[in-house]
Amino acid sequence: MTQITQATQATQATRTNLYILVLAAGKGTRMRSTKAKVLHEIFFAPMIVHVLRATAALTPAVTLVVVGHQREEVKQALAGWELEFVVQERQRGTAHAVLAAAPRLREQRGTVLILCGDTPLIRPETLRAMLVAHRQHGEKLTVMTTCLDKPFGYGRIITDQTGRLERIVEEKDATEEQRRIKEVNAGIYCVEIDFLFPALAQVGSDNRQAEMYLTDIVEIASRAGLTVHCHRCPDPEELLGVNSRVELALAHSRLQMRHNRVLDEGAEVPAICC
Repeated sequence: MTQITQATQATQATRTNLYILVLAAGKGTRMRSTKAKVLHEIFFAPMIVHVLRATAALTPAVTLVVVGHQREEVKQALAGWELEFVVQERQRGTAHAVLAAAPRLREQRGTVLILCGDTPLIRPETLRAMLVAHRQHGEKLTVMTTCLDKPFGYGRIITDQTGRLERIVEEKDATEEQRRIKEVNAGIYCVEIDFLFPALAQVGSDNRQAEMYLTDIVEIASRAGLTVHCHRCPDPEELLGVNSRVELALAHSRLQMRHNRVLDEGAEVPAICC
């Protein structure tokens, strides 16, 4: 069998077994704008488009976008993409957003890659490396993490004495000791479908935000005796979540710099329109 044939079969297997779920239902009130957060432009395209470009490189079977706030405007902005949309009628947290996709995904087999539509700096090679690691380890759940000198606002990675991931604690629910932890949750998950939806059925909203946290599935897996794999991203910049005008400007400058570096290296320049 030739290498080309082997590569083709690998791609086909990925398409059959990989589903992308992009969470894009939130309002983004800190943006001080009436526009849905994921539609704010970064380097000549809505920020969610940069996320979709990264996930498209993985050739998934299906890409789903969870919409809610200004759903019609988001759908219109993404009209040229090969996508399916699911609606989160009320925004009750990230686990609740994923549950909106249950009718479409729960009968499927394979892996769901879950990420947010406000992380425009994520690279396709980073997502690919995570997916490969997830499948090599053979776990039900892999969480992307990174280390920050100033981790304020991020969920902290809580491990036992052996280094085994036990749970993720959100900033507002963390103790002072937990807030000193520098390894944080990046909000990107590879989850096997046969684990995901039964786990989500166990997620409650007993926390300071009264929301259903997707991070709770980590503790659910741990209690069930499953090992949750941490895939650490060495470059925290890729995981920047855009929640304010300052972060919007920062993400724009970072993408512009990447583009300039490509020009300097003489490589083929990717299209920058939406």
